[in-house]
Amino acid sequence: MITRTKKPLLKDLIYEEVNGKPIYYKNYKLVIKGKKTLEEVKMSSALQALILKLLSSFLEGAIDRKNYIILYHEIGVRTKKSLRSIDLAIFNKQSIKPYLNRDKILPICPIIAIEIDTKAQLKEDEYMNYIYDKANDLLNSGTEKVIWILTKPKIILIAQKEKSWEIKKWNDDIEVMENIKFNLNRLLKEVGI
Repeated sequence: MITRTKKPLLKDLIYEEVNGKPIYYKNYKLVIKGKKTLEEVKMSSALQALILKLLSSFLEGAIDRKNYIILYHEIGVRTKKSLRSIDLAIFNKQSIKPYLNRDKILPICPIIAIEIDTKAQLKEDEYMNYIYDKANDLLNSGTEKVIWILTKPKIILIAQKEKSWEIKKWNDDIEVMENIKFNLNRLLKEVGI
């Protein structure tokens, strides 16, 4: 049973804000009705969590840790227009260093953003528009590359400013940064999936 009022709960159910308007977590209405908990709608699937773990482990071993830092687990960043949440982000270490001791949303965007699906409440016909808008919002705010992994269908979208978007398969090599590539199928096979 939910003991808090609906209004404060709505604030907790905001996934992102775009142009001052809230985007709620998927299935947020079920929380309001008492059929799901707040934690349930914020949770990742086992596959999403595994992909995040595999990518973060791989990238931690591949990047130049003197110059870059990886953060993951729904990092809050402020773009020019919005507040966005990112699954995995690579930042220039010098740029982010002043903000690492603060308990606030980051005022800078990463150089690389990696997303795995989305937790946003969207209508079926809004899904690709949301991905397009979020990727462009990040790119227009300083992110150099957005890599979006979709578990259904099993594709990877790659967006870069002033370049055509690419659609890749999970068995393709995906360049994150110069000389750093991952192959999602290979990473999954290494753990028996």
